[in-house]
Amino acid sequence: MKRIFIAGTGNVGKKLIDLIVTYRPDLKIVGMENRRGLIQSENLTLKDIQDFMKNPKNYSRNEMTPDYDVYVDLRSATPDGKLEMETYKSQFDQGKDVVTANKSGLSNYWQEIMKSKENSQRDILYEATVAGGLPIFTTIRHSAGYFHITYFRGIVNLTSNFIIKAINSGMTMDDAIREAREMGIAEEKMEDDLSGKDSARKAVILANSLFGKNLRLGEIKYGGFDPEKTNNSMLLVTIDSRGGFSLRSGLEILEQHDPYLSMKRTAMAADFKFEGRAGISLWEDFDGPTETASAVLNDILEI
Repeated sequence: MKRIFIAGTGNVGKKLIDLIVTYRPDLKIVGMENRRGLIQSENLTLKDIQDFMKNPKNYSRNEMTPDYDVYVDLRSATPDGKLEMETYKSQFDQGKDVVTANKSGLSNYWQEIMKSKENSQRDILYEATVAGGLPIFTTIRHSAGYFHITYFRGIVNLTSNFIIKAINSGMTMDDAIREAREMGIAEEKMEDDLSGKDSARKAVILANSLFGKNLRLGEIKYGGFDPEKTNNSMLLVTIDSRGGFSLRSGLEILEQHDPYLSMKRTAMAADFKFEGRAGISLWEDFDGPTETASAVLNDILEI
C-alpha cells in the first residue's frame, strides 16, 4: 500500500481526495497540511480529513510524523521557488519521492532539484505543473520518449485564454473574470496568469524537461494579457529547436484558420513535432480541478 502526505488543500487537493476515495482506496493518506494547520496519523479516516479541511486550526503540528512514500505538493507557488526547492531536497534526503503540481520550484531551481533527486536516488513527477490534466509528459514518456522533440506549441494557461475568448465573444473583462472564477478555473489572485508569469514558468519546465535545457525563470522574456489585443490572439508557449533554440511565451496573433481559435474557451492543447516520427497533438475541451487532480493521481500511481 502506497502511503502519501499531501501539502495543500485547495480545490485540487479536495478533488484529489475525492478521486482517491472513489477510485484508489488502496492509497493511504497519512498526513495533510496547509498554511493554517497539519494533521498526521497512522490511522487517518475520511472524517478526520474532512474535519481538518473545514477547521485546520484545530490540529497541532507537534504530532509524530508517520512514515510515507510520496510527498504531494499542491501548495500555491511562491514567487522565487526557494521554499519548494528546499522542501523537495529535504524529502529526497529522507528517502521520499515527490509528486508536484507546483511550478515555482522547478521553474527556478530545475538543475538543483534534479541533481538532488539523482544523488538521493529518488524521483519527482510533475505532470500537473504545465497543463493541468492534459497528459504532456506522460504521453512523451510512454509513447515517444526515444524520439528527439524539435517543436512544441501549446495553450497552457487557461485563465488568460478564457478571458481573451470571452471578450472576443462580447463579454466585458469583469464578467469574463467572474465567470472564470465561478467555474473554478481562475483563482482570486490572477496576477501571475494575466502578466504571463504563470505561462513563463511552464515554458521553462517544458524547455528543461523536453528539450534538455537548464533554464531559470529569470533568464527568459515573456509577455502577458493585453486587453487592447484580444482579436485573433492567444497566450501561447512556443519552443523550437530546429536550426537553433527559441522560446516564446506570450500573446500571439494567429491566422484565422488556426485550430486553436476554434477551440472552446476552457480548452488546453499541445502540439509536438519530432525527428523520425509524425507529430502528436493533444487537447481537452475543459480543464479544471478534477482534471488536474487526475494528473496528480496518475503521477502518484506511477512513481
